[in-house]
Parts: sequence; structure tokens; C-alpha cells
Amino acid sequence: MLDKDSTLQHILDFQEKNLPELINRELTIPMKREYVISIIGPRRAGKTFYFYQLIKSLPRENVVYIDFEHPVFDGFKAEDIGDVLKLHREAVGEPIYIFLDEVQNVPKWEKAVRYLHDEGYHVLITGSSSKLLSKEIATALRGRALKYTLLPFSFREFLMAKGFVYRKYLSSKKEAEVKALLREYLTWGGFPRVVLENEERIKEKILMEYLDMIVYKDIIERHNIRNLHVVKLLIRSLMRSFSKEFSVHSFYNSLKSQGIKVSKGILYEYLSYMEDAMTIFLLKKFSYSIKTSELSIPKIYPVDTGLAKVFSFTSDIGRLMELVVFLELKRREKGVYYYKGQKEVDFIVTEREKPVELVQVTYAMDSNDVKPREIDAIETAGEKINVDQKTVITWDYEDERSGIRFIPLWKWLIEAD
Repeated sequence: MLDKDSTLQHILDFQEKNLPELINRELTIPMKREYVISIIGPRRAGKTFYFYQLIKSLPRENVVYIDFEHPVFDGFKAEDIGDVLKLHREAVGEPIYIFLDEVQNVPKWEKAVRYLHDEGYHVLITGSSSKLLSKEIATALRGRALKYTLLPFSFREFLMAKGFVYRKYLSSKKEAEVKALLREYLTWGGFPRVVLENEERIKEKILMEYLDMIVYKDIIERHNIRNLHVVKLLIRSLMRSFSKEFSVHSFYNSLKSQGIKVSKGILYEYLSYMEDAMTIFLLKKFSYSIKTSELSIPKIYPVDTGLAKVFSFTSDIGRLMELVVFLELKRREKGVYYYKGQKEVDFIVTEREKPVELVQVTYAMDSNDVKPREIDAIETAGEKINVDQKTVITWDYEDERSGIRFIPLWKWLIEAD
């Protein structure tokens, strides 16, 4: 049952709250009453602070903000939303904008959202379960919701957080500075709190705590899993396999050889839970056959390079570069696959499922570092699937030859889509 006194105090506290100084995110959403805005992302990626960014531009007395991870809202039911609005109306003013943070914590939350939308409120929600929100929104709102994804900082946002002002033309000193910042970004990733922390020892501790929190709250607790040991082994194996193919069958055989009993079906379930919590992304192989693509062995991409680096102990810059490129393609809302025939290409970018660009990533300082097999692979794939736009993302080599654009990673990350 809703504790009205505590809820009212929470409402009044928020009205007086000094919202923190923010690093504005690049995500833009339409503030239109006819749509419910759904923002999905992993924990600690900055969804709450993005809400604050939006709220700062609105009349505070018209804003209702509810954080469903706050103890005041333990046991909150969908039907309680009417009481919250009534309390706000009586104590503060007419509610117009309703911000619901981590809404998946409320049973049957979609009923409350549907009610609010039908009553004409501006409704914005966040969640850390991509499948749960997508399924419930599709069922309850039927085309009246717009879904957006918020990942940890992009490199452009990272530079803003570091106080680096990018201009089209840079001096040698500034270019060296941006490359040094890129190495830091590759190593520690873009989780806001990690970016703003200076001590590496603390950065590492924060990242380890983040993964533990995601595993326990979004996987173990949400799905009532008892086999914690297997989940931890799976997470460790996934993080060490980043930017590589990951076979559940091979992992199953590895567990079996250690005397650990678990079915392959359960392992596939655990993998889907991790994908749902946005801990990892699974990248499928490109094929014109949907069935072939879906049955392919996926490549693994964690949601942040910091998580990959801390838990895999790798210093392979090439793999970290590939992960950063994948995450940026996701931010740009591109369709992405990997290509594997006789040759391999890191990414096929698609629009409406049609291949439009091939992207290869290599840790190349100059033309001599670009391996002939990488050029051969992208040219062969381009001919086979009829794609003219070909990009090789390097560390420090820039050129255009034989129909291939070579561009340094830092430039590619900064340039507008």
C-alpha cells in the first residue's frame, strides 16, 4: 500500500532538489504528448541523469519524477499512480510531465503507462530490460511509443566530459592529446562515473561492482536463478571472448569436462538474460537467409570496453577498437552483422536489411601495417554482396584508394553520422 506521507515528502524533496551539473548527452527525443518515450539502457549508463537533462528545461512544478528503485516506492502497484498524481496536484501543481525511472520494477507497469497516456500526460519511462519493455510496450501501446537506447558515453561525450573541445582542424599537440584520450576511452570505457574518476584503482573497482550489480539484480534476482556459479563462469567466458565468436556448445563441453552439470538449454537462457540486461550484444553472421543468420554462432560485444578490459585482462588494442566501432554503430542505430565466407569482414552495415557498407577495423599506424588479407577480404566481400562503400578504420592511417576509405578511429568516432 502506498505510504502517502512518505510519497508526499518525496515529491516535495524533488521539487527543491538542486539537479547536478550535467554532461549533456547527444540523444535527442521528441517531447510530444502523443508518444510514450521509452529509454532503454544498461544500469549506470546515465538514464536518470538524462531525465534530469530533460527536466531542467521544464517547469519543475509540472514534473512528476518517480525512481522505482527508491525505498519509498517499494511495493508500488500500477494503480497507485493516480494517488501520486493527486498528491502532486494538491501540494505542488498540475502534473504534465511524468518521468518513470526503472519502470520494470513495478508489476503490470504498462497499465499505469497506458492510463497516463490516455489521460493526455507526457510520459517518459526508462528501464534496463530491453525485452521486457519492448514486449509490454508493443502489447499495451500498439504503436504509440517510441523506443530509444542510451549506452555509456560515446567518444564525443567522453571528450566533453574531459573538457576537450574538438575542432575540425587540430594542431599536432591537440591531435596527440585526442589520441591519448582515445587510449583512455578504449581502456576504461564510457560509464559516466568511471570517466569522471581519476584513480585507475577506483575505476577498476567501480567496473567490477557494476558487473556484479547487473548480474545480481538484472539476471539472478529477476529470473530467480540458483546456479550462481555457472552464471559467473559464463560471464567470465563471455568477457574474455569479446569481439570473437562464442559457441554455447563449446562452453557446454568445457563445463562438462570440469564435471559441472548444466543443460545447453539453460545456458542459452542465461545468455539471453545477459543480452536482455544489455550486458552484452550478440552479433549474428550476415546471410540472405534469416534462418541461417539466426542459427549462426554469434560474436560477443560487451556494452562497454571497460567491462571487457577489466574482466579479460587483454591489452589487444585491435579487439578493443573493434568493440568501440560496434558500439558506435549501435548508437547510430545501424543494422549490423559480421561477414564470414572464405574471407572475414568485421561488420556489414545494413539499411532495411540491405547491405550498404563494409567496415574493417585494424590497429594500423601506416599503410605498411594494413595487412593485404584485410584489404582482400573487404574487396572480395564487396564484390560478392554488391557493396561499393568500403571503410577501413585504422589507428593513425588516412587515405582513399581502390574504392576504400581509410580513416583513423578518433576521426571516425567524432565525425557526424
